[in-house]
Amino acid sequence: MTVLFVNAAFRKNSRTYALAQQYLSTLTDEIETVNLGEEDIHPLQKASLEKYCKNSRNYEFGDEMYRYAKQFAKADEIVIAAPFWNFGLPAVLHDYLELVCTQGLTFDLDKAGEYNSLCQAKKLVLIMTAGGYVPENDCAISYIRTLCKEFWKIDDVRYYYADGIDLVGVDVNAKLEAVVKQYGNTQK
Repeated sequence: MTVLFVNAAFRKNSRTYALAQQYLSTLTDEIETVNLGEEDIHPLQKASLEKYCKNSRNYEFGDEMYRYAKQFAKADEIVIAAPFWNFGLPAVLHDYLELVCTQGLTFDLDKAGEYNSLCQAKKLVLIMTAGGYVPENDCAISYIRTLCKEFWKIDDVRYYYADGIDLVGVDVNAKLEAVVKQYGNTQK
């Protein structure tokens, strides 16, 4: 089995990255890593969007921009590490997911307009930290859950996060350790 680790937590001494590494250490599978801070990922704009749409319609996926979707589709489990920024995901992760959501590679539509997954993954794990509190109906987790449900048909979506870790007087280590304990309680 292959685990795809999508790292959007690339700041020096990232607590999100440290939590993700602790989760990954519980796995025995081969791990492929995409370090988004080292990738040349851009949002789809006029020229790239036209190319993307044309290629998707024609099922022509030789361009380098499709390597993320191809890799994602082949993974058995996806682990995403991302700090919670401005009540959402870092822009580079959103741009990466935009490229991953490629019709003909990670999902397709049938004649009735229903989405069909082309992904192998049965599990996706989102690991986050937040300096403030994550609201009950946050955008980041909701967005990931919707992509998993609608496009990729990944039913086992888990998220682990430590929030409020930059608040005055908070025991940061205790909050991080509480997340790590959750890993052991939910592994299958």
